[in-house]
Amino acid sequence: MNKSVRTATTLAACIVSSLALTNQAQASCELDETIQIADMSWVSASTIAHIEAKILENGFECKTQLIPGETVTTATTMVKKGRPHIAPELWSSNAKALLEEGAEKGTAVVAGDVFAGGGVDAWWVPRYVVDQYPDIKSVKDMARHSELFAANGSDKGRFYNSIPGWTTETRSTNLMHAYGLDDKYEVFSAGSGAALDAAIVSNYKRKKPIFFYYWGPSAILGKYDMVQLDMAPYDPANDSCNAEQNCKNPTTSGFRTAAVNTLVANNIKDNAPSIYQFLSKVQFENDMVNTLLAWNSDNDADPEQTAEHFLKTQQATWTAWVPAEVAEKVIAKFK
Repeated sequence: MNKSVRTATTLAACIVSSLALTNQAQASCELDETIQIADMSWVSASTIAHIEAKILENGFECKTQLIPGETVTTATTMVKKGRPHIAPELWSSNAKALLEEGAEKGTAVVAGDVFAGGGVDAWWVPRYVVDQYPDIKSVKDMARHSELFAANGSDKGRFYNSIPGWTTETRSTNLMHAYGLDDKYEVFSAGSGAALDAAIVSNYKRKKPIFFYYWGPSAILGKYDMVQLDMAPYDPANDSCNAEQNCKNPTTSGFRTAAVNTLVANNIKDNAPSIYQFLSKVQFENDMVNTLLAWNSDNDADPEQTAEHFLKTQQATWTAWVPAEVAEKVIAKFK
């Protein structure tokens, strides 16, 4: 081989090698470390964690690690230590002071609202109850119909309260008094989330009246046709007492719409702008989450399977969160 041929061959090889390195660099993750994602204990949060992990792994070519988390403990470690990197569904009203500290220290930042309609706390009755008694529209209307919701031969109706230990349990108890319903209804605790679900489903399947607290997005609201009862507007000035167990003067109020956010460590915001932009765009319509959780329940699926179902069936939603080339890689993986 003469010198000119060898030189041309070497130059071509260098160009190919350079292009390969360039493409590899473009395909590599912006963050040169494993991205930790909080895997919360409830289905919606865990599902969203798996969705984000799969997009980061297959679209951005990052390494991810799902680690157990809860609202306050996760927010605390993110603010204090910058880990985990992502909390996909943080109910921010339960960690307000921590989020303010994180913003002040520059360790964690709210990237966006993960639920378009915010988190919903409310009192509900089934649609078939309202169809039969169309005058039931608000919480105040329930005073006239307590006998419909009586249980076990009681002369009082039964109101199924929130889960023990939740702030909404205390608030609902106080609101029952504020609305003058505690002399007409027994405030009943099912004892756990699973027991509350079982009571709702059992009554619904038998077309029995049931009056209960519930939150959303949730599988129950996705699977069963429920009506949210009107309440007075949320009154932050007078509502603080309603959250206290020994509140002497509860006031009529509604529940506030809970901010539910994606919390991100500043390390991602500062060093991985494309990933941060993706996380800032992650947002679900509440009805979509209700439907997704209903699919999870109906198919006895785990959060990872639910995440894969979402990526396969809701491409119009999640592809808007990422660049086209990232979306193509994820679609190729989850056809």
